[in-house]
Amino acid sequence: MRSYLLVPKESIETQARDGVRGTARGERQLQRSTALRFAGAERAAETLQQLGLRSATLPGARPSVSKQPKGKGGKGSRGNVVRAQATVMPGGPVQELTGSEAGSYRYMPLIGATMAHFYSDKAEHSARGELAGEFEFIPDVVPLSFPGPVAGETGPRNRGMSSLAEREWPDECGVPLAHAQGIRGAGVMLGVLDTGVDADHPEHASKVIQFRYVSLFPNSPHTPARDIRGFDPDGHGTHVCGIAAGVHHGVAPEVDLYVASVIESETIRTSLGRVAAGMEWLLHQFSRPENATRPAVVNLSLGFPVVCPPGITEADYRLNLRALRTMLRRLLDSNVLPVVAAGNSGPNTVGYPAGFPEALAIGAVDFDRKVASFSASGVVEKRSVPDVMGYGVNIYSSTERRCNNQAFYERMSGTSMAAPYVAGIAALYRCRAPDLTALEVKDLIMANAVKLKRSPGHRTGKGLAVYR
Repeated sequence: MRSYLLVPKESIETQARDGVRGTARGERQLQRSTALRFAGAERAAETLQQLGLRSATLPGARPSVSKQPKGKGGKGSRGNVVRAQATVMPGGPVQELTGSEAGSYRYMPLIGATMAHFYSDKAEHSARGELAGEFEFIPDVVPLSFPGPVAGETGPRNRGMSSLAEREWPDECGVPLAHAQGIRGAGVMLGVLDTGVDADHPEHASKVIQFRYVSLFPNSPHTPARDIRGFDPDGHGTHVCGIAAGVHHGVAPEVDLYVASVIESETIRTSLGRVAAGMEWLLHQFSRPENATRPAVVNLSLGFPVVCPPGITEADYRLNLRALRTMLRRLLDSNVLPVVAAGNSGPNTVGYPAGFPEALAIGAVDFDRKVASFSASGVVEKRSVPDVMGYGVNIYSSTERRCNNQAFYERMSGTSMAAPYVAGIAALYRCRAPDLTALEVKDLIMANAVKLKRSPGHRTGKGLAVYR
């Protein structure tokens, strides 16, 4: 059984275009509609349904599929009886629930792709025969993860409502000035793909957080994604959300949070399919009528390994990279700015998606503006990474709560901490000038960055991201 992301070849080969609120046509208030860019994407969903695969499409606009023919294929998609139970075998992986259908699929119109999971070689062969000419079959085999923890860079935990007597964002970064001017992120949507968020932590409990748990098998109709109250079994996502949007210590405390949990705490790894499903959900939320013209930012503290992992072919690795890059293009097409952690592997180690030009890639400095030793940097196809830096050493933010509801805060380090700081800065700019496009905000952040004179330029990009 193998999973594939089916992406129109036109889509994956096409460079990013002007966003839906771009300046090419002089229009600033058009609603998001990336689904119209590659209308042929829905043919994959139609074909898979005709072949007997069962739909697990996310809520929202469903594909206009053809009527099923009578016979074995048509019967296979309805009234299926589950024939296998999800079990955890000693030393083995969690098994997917499967039914009597030929497979399952999830049509994702806003990123212009379909995730397909085939339960038999025959079903996969039939689908390739029908679709391989127009669609790239991208195997979901390369794990993604957030940058690993940084040893020796974590401060002690603190108890209490906020613990710090004063917020610690220094005056030089412009955050105190923005807050004094009433610029606190109101009206901006911030999406986060991470381990989740503890919605009842004091740093987040006063706001309504739109939250989706994306299951281990996101394109299975038997384990659907769930919209529930936010939780976080790891703490990483809660820390990230606290930096960007915490009500006591966040850079942009008044943004509206949209969080998709796509990473498990036990492995800190995820799949392309889960990230795609989470990104589709974010775009679905951002495209609702009440949100369609609001500015948005997405924080991605995750990525593919720097080099092709053992056991995976270089061709499959490159296909996964191209698919992830296509998703970032869809964000820009939708006037959403993707902010991405550069990684924690040090100099001359740049992973993806930070290496893609569509991303705003973030390195880490401490509060003395010194580049963190772990902060990744390098050159990818003549593009220097990172683009800008953020505070990422011993950053104070929310983590978890005890069983007695006692809240904890903790200092953590990493580009995973620097990225939400910059995402918060981007939210402040988008709050002040909501008519700016995502690319214009990206350029503004880079133009206003404070140069770091004591650090090598190839490691710091344009400098420290600040609000001016």
